[in-house]
Amino acid sequence: MVLVGADLHKRWHTVVAIDEQGRKLGERTVPATPDGHLELRARAAGYAGHRWGLEDCRHLSRRLEADLLRAGEQVVRVPPKLMAGLRRSGREPGKSDPIDALAVARAPLASPGRPVASLDGPERDVRVLVDHRDDLVAERTRDIARLRWHLHELGVEEPRGRSLDRAGVRRFHSAAAFARHNGTAPVPVWSGNQERHRLSRDDNRQFNLALNRIAITQMRIDDRGRAYIEHRRAAGDTKTEAIRALRRRLSDEVFRRLSTDETRRADAAPALTAVAA
Repeated sequence: MVLVGADLHKRWHTVVAIDEQGRKLGERTVPATPDGHLELRARAAGYAGHRWGLEDCRHLSRRLEADLLRAGEQVVRVPPKLMAGLRRSGREPGKSDPIDALAVARAPLASPGRPVASLDGPERDVRVLVDHRDDLVAERTRDIARLRWHLHELGVEEPRGRSLDRAGVRRFHSAAAFARHNGTAPVPVWSGNQERHRLSRDDNRQFNLALNRIAITQMRIDDRGRAYIEHRRAAGDTKTEAIRALRRRLSDEVFRRLSTDETRRADAAPALTAVAA
């Protein structure tokens, strides 16, 4: 068994091959490009029964790892913590790309049974989106903290947080007011003597997005939603206008159900108070 270890950088990769006793067989440095990856595969093909070892630095190793896995190569991910001990225990003093690549190649020998890498699936897309959202939340938190410190230094009283005592649907006096809040209420606009409508942009965008997803889903897989869209199209609406009308119907239905739930809770509250007493 020949083990091939790689020290990875943004612009180049250094690779070292060793035998089962950890003796160095060869060394090569190539650009960190698809052509460079192809050259590494071609040189490694000269070693029968070889296996790759890559330090698990995903931002540097992902492209090479994916190219190797697509070509049917076996890749072992080496944890960076394991690498630190191997570098300290290495016989060669100092630190260089070949020394690091040699340590990566010897890692599977020092710690057998490491998991073999596999190609990422849809879970990587989800992970990237979640990581991006976490970055945005952290950035927003830093901006808020910075603003509060500036206000403190200037002697300005911090604004109070939004009121949280109006979480019920009762703050909307009608379905139309609820629709205006979530952006499904049309706003009249005029062009000459012709009156048209557009949606309000002063709304809760997250709520509007949720209603839009429901509308698109019903249009695709629900017979009632599809029939309503066809009815609106037959009446002369464009597809966009028909979807807007469906979103408004969904808004009215959500308001009706929220109002029903609120009424039930209000009716049940006296009974719960009496039982507790």
